[in-house]
This record gives sequence, structure tokens and C-alpha cells, in this order.
Amino acid sequence: MNFGFDERERAWRDEVRAFVETIDGDRVLELRREMDELDIERHAVTFYRELCDRGWVGLAFPEPWGRGATVTERMIIHEELDAAALPLWGMETSEAIGWMLVRSGPPELAEIHLPRILDGSWQYSGAYSEPQAGSDLLALSTRAERRGEVYVVNGAKLWTSSAHLADWIFAIVRTDPASRRHHGLSMLLIDTASPGVDVQPVRVMGGWRVNAVFFEDVEVPVGNLVGQEHEGWSVLATALNEERSMSFGGREARLFLTRVLHRFAGHTDELAPRDLEAIGRLATELEVDRLLNLRVAAMAERGLPPAAESSMSKVFGSELAQDVAAWLTDLFGTSAQVPDAADTLVADAELFQHTATVLTIIGGTSEVQRNIVATQGLGLPKGF
Repeated sequence: MNFGFDERERAWRDEVRAFVETIDGDRVLELRREMDELDIERHAVTFYRELCDRGWVGLAFPEPWGRGATVTERMIIHEELDAAALPLWGMETSEAIGWMLVRSGPPELAEIHLPRILDGSWQYSGAYSEPQAGSDLLALSTRAERRGEVYVVNGAKLWTSSAHLADWIFAIVRTDPASRRHHGLSMLLIDTASPGVDVQPVRVMGGWRVNAVFFEDVEVPVGNLVGQEHEGWSVLATALNEERSMSFGGREARLFLTRVLHRFAGHTDELAPRDLEAIGRLATELEVDRLLNLRVAAMAERGLPPAAESSMSKVFGSELAQDVAAWLTDLFGTSAQVPDAADTLVADAELFQHTATVLTIIGGTSEVQRNIVATQGLGLPKGF
């Protein structure tokens, strides 16, 4: 397999890199302040709308919504922005939800929401996990009972990132009360301003806010059903594969390693032999993480479902990020345990310790991902 980019892809990468070069340190600090004010990790509304103005959000959507960019071109912009530590959560979430509308419709709903995703005028959040169904997503119990032209939703969702900023929530609900597991589920688009929607903050170890969302007799128009009734799992499953193919800490870890190399350039005598050895090992493993991301993109280009491969990438990248965080702690010693250290690199490393901790949990735990690799990748029976 050739992992290199073709001429068009290299030109696109250079265009994105040229944009990244225009963002100076003051702008980065400004974005960090905005994220603090919004009380969310990796999302700044102003930056998201700047990407929208450039036509870079949803660029892989088919015309007339996007420009039909390839999966690799989409990966390139995510890689370049993520590797520069720029906030991508809004872009990633909105594109994932947009793809559900592109693929599953209905067209009337897509025509309303896709323009709002592309211009950044509406914010979105996905509500999948529940208080009693976190890693075991298919044990969800939030219900939607159809009554005439509306669904009446009751239940609760947990770990709903950015729900406190969202105008709309995509929620997976059970529409067939007699069903079990992946049967009888439906995907609904719920207006957060609807009576009965209550968003409450939940703090995670990574230091940022996720949310619990409660639905009490929330009426949702039948027209807000995405895809077919009772077929919501097929809508969501593809989106989950795409989410798991994103970098879960690998690109951020690569940036940290680069910053360390710049810090000690010409002063390697200040590093212990074990640190020099660690740099070589981590650099190699971070390149493996990148190649796993490229492999998933290449499979998607060919129309192959990368379920096992996405899970492999997710496990490897998230656990590698934790290894890098642990190494940074050893490298900088006790100063890496002090929040808001005067040294920006050390302060960022301290924060990365917290964020890396949750990477093996969010997006599906490593245990769940290994089960997917075992059953869908290796063909092993369930519960082997």
C-alpha cells in the first residue's frame, strides 16, 4: 500500500498548512480563553465558524452541500489542524451528524440542517450513552413513544459533550419497547429548546465538562426521524466507525514530542539515555498511529467498512497518548504536577496527563474496541 499523497492531496495539505501558519501564539491563547469561557474541551465557536467561512466544514459532503472531497483530503485537514492543537470538536461533531443526514435523510430534514452545519449558525451534539448503558451502548433505555405526528421521549443520556451549547441533539432512542439490543432503535433530532429537555453539567477527570441530558415527555415531530423507524442502529453504527477512526490523542502526542525536540535541540546532553531511547520509541509508535489512520481512510476510499480497523486505530492511539503523557511527567518531574506552571510546555503537559486519562474511555472503551477487533476483524465468536 502506498501511504503517500498524490499531487492534489499535497496541494491541499499545503493550503491547510499555510492557514495554520497565520495563527500566532496570541490567537491560540485567545482560543484557549474562549474554550474556558464555553466550558468545553477542543471547541471554540469562533474558530469553527472561521472554518465554515472557508468552506472547510463538510467539504467531503456530496454536492450541493460539499465539494465531494475524498476521505483522504478530509483526513488531511483534520490531521493538520489537530496536530497544530487547534480546536476541532465542533467540526468533528457537526460533520458526523451531517453525514447521518446525507446518508439517511430524510431529504427535507437534510435541506433544513445541512446549511446550518455548513455556515455554523446552529450547534449540534450527539446523545448516545446513558447512565446505565455507558460502554454497553445497546443496553440503552431512553424511549420514544409515537403518538400521532410526534414521538414522546423519556429517559436520560450521559457524557453528551457540548450539549450545553447545542441547538439540536441527535439522540438514539428505543421506539419498540419490546425490542432488545440493536433492534427497535431510532435516531431522532431533538430541539434543545423543547419543553422537558434539561441539560446538567458533569465534570470528568480530563478537566472539562460533559453533560447529563434528561428528557421528560419531550415531543419530537415525526419528521425529525433520521433514517427509518426502528433502524437507528444502522444509522449510528457507521458514524461510530468514523468517530473511532479519528485520532484519539495520537496527533496531540505527536505535537508534544515535536515541542520537546525543539526544546532540547542542541542540548541533548541534558536528556538522560532513557529519555533519548523513549523519544526514538515514541516517534516510531506515533508514526504507526498515523499509518493506522491512513489505513482506515484508504479503506473508506475503496468503500470498505473499516469497523475492526477503526477500533484498532482507536485503541492504539489512545493508549499511546497515555504512554506519552506518562513519559512527559517523568521528563519534567514535579513541575509537571503543577497546574498553570510558568513554562507553557510543562503546563500543557500537566493538562495532557488529565485529558489522556479519559481517551481510552470516550468513544468506546478499549475493552469494547478489542471485542470488535476480535469478532469483526479476527472472526472470533462473541464471548470467546
